[in-house]
Amino acid sequence: MSEVILFDLDGTLTDSAPGITRCVQYALGYFGINEPDLKKLECFVGPPLKEMFMEYAGFDEAQAEEAVARYRERYTQKGIFENQVYEGIPEILNLCRQKGRVLGVASSKPQVFVEQILEHFDLRQYFDVVVGAELNGERTDKAEVIEEALRQLGCEKNRQDVLMVGDRRHDVEGAAACGLQCIGAAYGYGGREELKQAGAVYIAGSVEELEILARNFPRPSWRRFRLRKELARQWKNSQGSASDREQLAQIPMKSKLWRILKPMLTYDLTLFAVTYLGALVLLFFTGMGQLEERLYQTSALMTGIACLIAIPLLWKQMKGDEGMFSMNRRRWDVPTAAACVLLVMSFGHLLNAFLNIIGFTRFFGGYSQLASDIYQGQNWLLLVVTVGILSSVAEELAFRGMIYRRAKDFWGYGWAAVISGGLFGLYHGNVVQLVYGMILSFLLILVYEYTGTLWAPVAAHIGENIWGLFRGQLMTWLGSHVPGGGTTLLLAEAVICAAAFWRLFLYGRIGNKRKRR
Repeated sequence: MSEVILFDLDGTLTDSAPGITRCVQYALGYFGINEPDLKKLECFVGPPLKEMFMEYAGFDEAQAEEAVARYRERYTQKGIFENQVYEGIPEILNLCRQKGRVLGVASSKPQVFVEQILEHFDLRQYFDVVVGAELNGERTDKAEVIEEALRQLGCEKNRQDVLMVGDRRHDVEGAAACGLQCIGAAYGYGGREELKQAGAVYIAGSVEELEILARNFPRPSWRRFRLRKELARQWKNSQGSASDREQLAQIPMKSKLWRILKPMLTYDLTLFAVTYLGALVLLFFTGMGQLEERLYQTSALMTGIACLIAIPLLWKQMKGDEGMFSMNRRRWDVPTAAACVLLVMSFGHLLNAFLNIIGFTRFFGGYSQLASDIYQGQNWLLLVVTVGILSSVAEELAFRGMIYRRAKDFWGYGWAAVISGGLFGLYHGNVVQLVYGMILSFLLILVYEYTGTLWAPVAAHIGENIWGLFRGQLMTWLGSHVPGGGTTLLLAEAVICAAAFWRLFLYGRIGNKRKRR
């Protein structure tokens, strides 16, 4: 499990509704708004007060600030301790500490109040850091609070080791904005449906279910996606996800196969129909040449048109998966993005060179001729847009965004990688690219699992495809103009590949171990 766990306060550690709602009632009364039903004011538990006063009562910013001031008049005198710790919370926190977890509090409540409450209920002893909002109105956004907690813990570059626990939508969204996953506390004030829609990776229906935070999982140092695999397996075996398992288990095999093949068929049939239709139209109006010749001449343009049609269709299909298939959300910063792109670009060229050196591409000579026929005479800018960008986006939506993710939920990571990689290789239609596509697909899946965002393999695929359009010419030019130029380029790519791999899969782990020492 995650080594660092951040907890929300209200609705997660303490049942604070009585004090908060009575203080909100007091503040609203100052403006002549009488609300006798405290249950209606429980929406104030968790989110920043100023925003809630503006949303609930329609206050402008000045009125909301005045309402917060009135709220604090009563809160500092009575409301602050009109709450109680949820039964079982001290035991869960103690168990987590025994298992070596680093614990923190990240709350939208002013930090001075958070500290007082934790001290009053004897909970402060469990936490290494406590971060809240400032009384002057600064740092009220949940993402800002979490970022400050990460900074104080020294985890800004090791976010994969941090988990958030909260009971409201803004806890989940704030965690996602900071690149963290969030466990929802449905026993609080948000409820299971709110947390599910916000994207909580697991929902605890009771305090006892938070015991999962103390479980130990095997974690190979350079393959963090294995942790999420084991985590997902154990979470699916827990009480809270039984309905999801039953839902997936009840899907007939034919339906599962159709869900797997549908994205590929959507893209393939669109590409086939548009390509042949364009060639036939050109042949009909010009009456010159053969169909095969026209196919080659129009391939780049028709590929672009087909992608523009297929991408919205694939996107709609993928959006339909939300709520049924897993959707991991993590921060994807610029260094990580660059490392992903450089890793796939350099590895793709090294793999291509390796296949050439061992004679694999010569053994299947039709591949080289086919590639030459397709690209010969095509406008380079058109190739960059169609082959480099549009087809990369369409392929990632189909093969990683849906085929892989669906297969993973049906049959697990191993089969999903084999199925997605196999179909990705078959889609290219020749033996060389079958092998090349399968191997590259595994790398793209690794990138996808590490970052948790589809934008990572999309960007990496775009970079690899664009580089692939020109690297052959560059190698030829270097070989004829620079002594050892081709070999130097390969060595440089090997260094880049190793550096990018280190940055993605080893850098954070090594830094984290040093900090522990």
